[in-house]
Amino acid sequence: MSIFHIIYRSHRQPFLLMLLFTLLSGALGIGVLAFINSRLLHGGADGAAVWQFALLVLFYFAAATFSQIKLSQIGHRFICTMQAELVKRVMDADGETVQKTGKAAILASLANDIHHLSVAFTRLPDLVQGLLFTAACSLYLIWLSPKLFAVTALMLALMVAGGHLAVRLHYRYFRQKRLSEDALHRHYETVLDGHKELSLNRYRAERFFRREFTPEAERKRSYHVRADAYHLLAINWGNSVMLAAVGAVFYLSAYHQWASLADAATVSMTVLFMRGPLTAAIGAFPVMLQSQVALQALARLQLPEHRSGFHNGTALPENWQTLRLENVCYTHPAQGGQTFALEPLNLTLVRGETVFLIGANGSGKSTLAMVLAGLYPPAGGRIRVDNTEITEANRSAYRQLFAAVFTDFHLFQQLTDGMGQDVSDGLIADWLKHLQLDGKAKIEAGRILNSKLSQGQKKRLALLAAALEGRSLLILDEWAADQDPQFRRTFYEQLLPLLKKSGYTVFAISHDDKYFHHADRILSMKHGVLSEYGAEEAVRVADAHSR
Repeated sequence: MSIFHIIYRSHRQPFLLMLLFTLLSGALGIGVLAFINSRLLHGGADGAAVWQFALLVLFYFAAATFSQIKLSQIGHRFICTMQAELVKRVMDADGETVQKTGKAAILASLANDIHHLSVAFTRLPDLVQGLLFTAACSLYLIWLSPKLFAVTALMLALMVAGGHLAVRLHYRYFRQKRLSEDALHRHYETVLDGHKELSLNRYRAERFFRREFTPEAERKRSYHVRADAYHLLAINWGNSVMLAAVGAVFYLSAYHQWASLADAATVSMTVLFMRGPLTAAIGAFPVMLQSQVALQALARLQLPEHRSGFHNGTALPENWQTLRLENVCYTHPAQGGQTFALEPLNLTLVRGETVFLIGANGSGKSTLAMVLAGLYPPAGGRIRVDNTEITEANRSAYRQLFAAVFTDFHLFQQLTDGMGQDVSDGLIADWLKHLQLDGKAKIEAGRILNSKLSQGQKKRLALLAAALEGRSLLILDEWAADQDPQFRRTFYEQLLPLLKKSGYTVFAISHDDKYFHHADRILSMKHGVLSEYGAEEAVRVADAHSR
């Protein structure tokens, strides 16, 4: 799908209005040339003709300027809309899609692809007006001298052929440059995410910089230079051929009497008048191709179609009693090209209970949490809330049952907006005391004002935000891992009972075996297989680890 089709579909009426005024400006431009030829060039011009000429030029200026401004407004409005829609599509995508696409590719599209579309729209008036004006000038040349027009058309065809070859090469290298940008964004992430490790190991830093980042940056530079070279070649080729056309017109008129010198002057002036718009159109065409590459990159993200709303109107019963996973399985790619799979598992959560999930690293605990929360759609099996089966139609409503603090949590500065309910300052103050953050975390109007907190303190604030959401299910993925031993004990012995008393169903991933006795049930994950300790075995394991 081209940019013209997208913008026409989205802004049909303003786009057609712009085309109308562009045609009008082209017609007025031809009128200016015709007036010069008929009234000024051949004599007979009086004061009235001068005023008429000035008025005609004024009309041409107004129509051309209005059409370009109108198209620019449409383009920038469309870019803003596309940018917002892309962010919304990312927000609407499930966790599996975002993970498969990769953060680097999404960031590259948000930064580079939207930028290239914006540049394309700024050049779109040049392309549209240049092509339309060239068509209008060609008709005028046919009326003046068909033979001279044939020569001019031949020169234009030569210009277009050479420009087309240059533009194809430009397009090839620009597409390779765009692919290289995704790789560079991954390297940028490595520099930021692995900054501490690169600082500690300068040999690793040197190897990464010299063998990974620099070669990729050089490849992008090489592609960009070649793309720019062919872009400039297309522009200068067009300028040269247009000047050659003017020379050919005068030569054929003066030495072969194809036309009078007055007509030759008019034809040459028309060709020179075409030169600016046509050169601008040729220069804009590669930019349009770049925008096509950007559109293809956006399509490769495979994000869901844009939806304007955030709520689909479906809802699940707030007073649910059981949540069941029935033969649920899930498979996703893992490192090294291998795959990791959750074997078909069955799990029932009863409202109000506290469940611990234990298991070694890489056993599938976090994957199960993502499937349970509806962030990863199961590959097979069913999820039921009481008697309601979770499908694609109500999956968004199902996610609204959960609040979570994952290991890679993000702490939003605004704690209370968007909670779906009113949150009192007193409730926030009570939770700050429970989390031992009163006097450390400064919160006003539901917004965190100080960000200089430790990772453990930020995680406590993330728990505060999750608790304020008032959801019935709370997932805590290794929440206590970043806490000091004293507060870790506070979490298990005070906060978990408080959450249970407040009505939360807690699903906690934990390695803290000395606190297993605080769970109502203990689940175990091993190589993607879920099992549950029986009542007596759970008591024995909890008692053994509590000593």
